Amino acid sequence: MKKVPAILLVEDEAQQREVLTMLLEMEGLNVVSVESAEEGLRQLSLLDLDMIVTDVKLTGIDGFSFFSKVREDPKYKSLPFIFITGYNDPKAIETVEAFNAAAYVTKPYNLEELLKTVKKYLPSTEPGS
Repeated sequence: MKKVPAILLVEDEAQQREVLTMLLEMEGLNVVSVESAEEGLRQLSLLDLDMIVTDVKLTGIDGFSFFSKVREDPKYKSLPFIFITGYNDPKAIETVEAFNAAAYVTKPYNLEELLKTVKKYLPSTEPGS
């Protein structure tokens, strides 16, 4: 039986976290959602992840610092990271691109486009599976 892709979702806004979790789970993905980068770091060692989706602006450790801490572990050097950002300014986008993340999505985002982006970096995901 094929492994269900697992995503760690880090989003501090409860409503956004719930909507994204539900959307991704409806696509047959295994989603662990947390409200802070600190909790994300704690969950990291407990999970067999295929991707991390994180907001840039988080309470406490921000998404960029979280990304840097995750990348310190060689095990996660190639783990796809997708940033969600409310910052639709060129400097923030430039920072995301400099991190060599898989992708970024700006808020407000189109749910269909976000799903397409996630699936792009989960090659084992098949439509309707």
